[in-house]
Amino acid sequence: MRTILLVTNEEEKSTKKKVEAQFPNCAVHQLYIRPIKEDRSVGFYYTVHNVDFNLTGNLKNDKLKNLESMDFDLLLDLSDNSTLLQYFINRSKAAMKVGKLNTNCIEQYDLLVDFGQSVDNTISEIFEKITLLTKNEQV
Repeated sequence: MRTILLVTNEEEKSTKKKVEAQFPNCAVHQLYIRPIKEDRSVGFYYTVHNVDFNLTGNLKNDKLKNLESMDFDLLLDLSDNSTLLQYFINRSKAAMKVGKLNTNCIEQYDLLVDFGQSVDNTISEIFEKITLLTKNEQV
């Protein structure tokens, strides 16, 4: 894996750092909802707000258009089924999508994981499952 898209409800730099530590050779991009209209995100951080869509529902934010066209190796959805974030999860070209076990949109994920109380444990569990799947694929 080389690129990961981390989807969260809000900016969580500590969660992004945990994913980077667990997947040290990957570029980790983070997408989350921003509370203000102005997009001030930089680097590997992407934010979405209702104003990023026109009246017909088409995306008008160029940075988000670029994100939408990127091919990620892994998408980790740690969000709570936000409509804005679901738009990007549905349209993502990620090779593998991981989501919560109790999600309403199970058809869009390749792997569902029970998200426990600890984000650290959840990320470690996802890493272990992906490693196991990868080893089984090589046999």
